[in-house]
Amino acid sequence: MAELVPVEPASRSVLAPLTDPAGGSMPARLAGFLGQSAIRRTLPWIGGVAAAGLTAALWMAMAPAPQRVLYTELSDSERAQVAAALDKSSIAYQIDNSTGAVTVGENDLYKARMVAATNGALATPETGEQMIDKLPMGASRTVEGERLQSARERELELTIKEIDGVEAVRVHLAEPEKSVFVRENVPPTASVMVKLARGRQLADSQVNAIVNLVAGSVTGLSIDAVKVIDQHGRLLAMSKTGETDRFDLQGRMEEKLRSQVSALLVPMLGEGKFSSEIQVELDMDQLTSARESYDKTGAVRSETQSASQVPGAASASGVPGVLSNTPPPQTTAQPGAPGAAPTPAVAAPAANGSESTSSRNYELGREVAVTNAAPGKIKRLSVAVALSADIMAKAKPAEIEQIKQLVSAAVGANPARGDQVAVVVRKFQPDVIVVPAFWETPWFATVVRNVVALLAVLLTLLLGVRPLIKALKPDPAGAANTKKRKNGKGAADSDTLIAALKGIGPADRECFLRSMSSRAAEGVRDEIEARGRMKMAEVVEAQKAVIAAARRLAAEGVIVFGAGDDDYV
Repeated sequence: MAELVPVEPASRSVLAPLTDPAGGSMPARLAGFLGQSAIRRTLPWIGGVAAAGLTAALWMAMAPAPQRVLYTELSDSERAQVAAALDKSSIAYQIDNSTGAVTVGENDLYKARMVAATNGALATPETGEQMIDKLPMGASRTVEGERLQSARERELELTIKEIDGVEAVRVHLAEPEKSVFVRENVPPTASVMVKLARGRQLADSQVNAIVNLVAGSVTGLSIDAVKVIDQHGRLLAMSKTGETDRFDLQGRMEEKLRSQVSALLVPMLGEGKFSSEIQVELDMDQLTSARESYDKTGAVRSETQSASQVPGAASASGVPGVLSNTPPPQTTAQPGAPGAAPTPAVAAPAANGSESTSSRNYELGREVAVTNAAPGKIKRLSVAVALSADIMAKAKPAEIEQIKQLVSAAVGANPARGDQVAVVVRKFQPDVIVVPAFWETPWFATVVRNVVALLAVLLTLLLGVRPLIKALKPDPAGAANTKKRKNGKGAADSDTLIAALKGIGPADRECFLRSMSSRAAEGVRDEIEARGRMKMAEVVEAQKAVIAAARRLAAEGVIVFGAGDDDYV
């Protein structure tokens, strides 16, 4: 038997021991199935895969669900209320020790929010009206005043919190008691602390709105008495000094002029082909002047004249009422002889007195002028424009001069004021863009992660799945050789060979199997063990068939029996 040509066993399904009716009871069939060499070799892999699958299933069943953030910015009291509400509803949660954020499972997110809202864990802050309603009966005047002030502060907080970007706010009002003496009255003040959202800032207009809102809500509170700070301790609302106003006005004016120059030169030269800088010097002095003038020549407004005349007479003398005091009549020379009849004399005119008065009034022109010079007047303007030498390579000096005139006109330069406009042509250095290394780009990490995952899958297929499939799949080369030998003349089939080897001793069987490949020999052993009990007549008949086939092969010269002591050259 040892000199026979080894015959590869025919392919046989690994499930044959379970489906063979001659295998006996089910435990015996199962023992025969597990006793196969292929099954024994794949048992570790099957056990490993099963263990991995069981571990994954247990982890998916027992691992907590992905956490989602429920609340991030909460005070300690609010966080305690939310935790109590979640514990009451048996919802698992976690609290981050570094940030204090409360997280719950992804499946319980909306349920946790509804529970927190239903239990009032995060109820709406108490309004000022509610605070006043809770004022106890018989409260003193001091307690009543403090409660009213707290209510006013709460209403302001709720109003300011509605501004976009404000997460929390605190308002403090300082209202001293009014005194009966006006000089001792102290005006009220207010302080506002706002907590802004991450990455948000309040614009100047929003800060001014908060200041005016608080100042308009408290009687006698001026805008300058309201201070606003943020959570970083920065003062947002403060009275600007003259220097700050000058810098703000100067910056806005320079930016406006720079945009005008850019709007002028970009269509002509292109973006990045020029650079401009503008310096504005402002006069921030505020002047107020008054002037009063009169006309040198006046105009006659009114003129009056008056005249009076008094007739002349002999003046009376003596005691009034006495005839002796009457002056004698005036004697006149009479013509003619004395004693003749007197000639009537002509009365001399009495002396008269006269008086005249005239008055003339003049109106003088009067002019009063008051002039207020507001700050912000431009004292001097300096403009510098650099043109790229690449774009101006073929430009003539006249063209550069025209660009200078255009820039001067755009900014409103006045040479009489001392303004300067300079335009030069220089070579621009190109911007150096540092390209990050490929391993620093965002896509590299994604590619590495995908490649590692792909390699892990390939290694699993090569080291785990492939050996398992190869062990369960019959050997195609062995099947082809068996088929070839079946079709050959004088060949014995695998079933006959297995039956024949089952009836010989283990030593002779191993001697025969040593002439085969290790894999084929292992397959023959598995077939012999899986064959079970056989009738002796069948074994003898198979052995006879194998011997007959061996003799026919020896006669054909395919195999050679041992020659014993014969020598061959």
